[in-house]
Amino acid sequence: MFLPPPDLSGTDAYACLGVRAPAVLTAPDGAVLAVGVTRPAAALGLIRAAAPGGLVPDRADAAVFRLRWFAYTHPGRDGAPTRLAAPGEDGAFPVVIWRAVDQAAARSAAGTHAALLPVLAVAA
Repeated sequence: MFLPPPDLSGTDAYACLGVRAPAVLTAPDGAVLAVGVTRPAAALGLIRAAAPGGLVPDRADAAVFRLRWFAYTHPGRDGAPTRLAAPGEDGAFPVVIWRAVDQAAARSAAGTHAALLPVLAVAA
């Protein structure tokens, strides 16, 4: 069972990331962050809408998404805009993460699939 996403106006999402509604952001390490959602299907929809024509996850990729909760109060280290939090904690907001390493695996699979298409067309 998935926790329902909170109303972002009651969380630290704006203080941490500058978002007031569910949004897609890219982290410095290349990870894609779907902020404000708790379900992989909702994250898929947000990412697809934010990157039409680009690499987007499919249902298989959704299995490797990571749900984390973050908050602003008392960051884990100096200069950190967020810290890990627990669901329901004061100010906590959800982020579904599609890590860069998992994107690389999706790119590799997409490249293999694209390379096979001409071969399959000739064989048919």
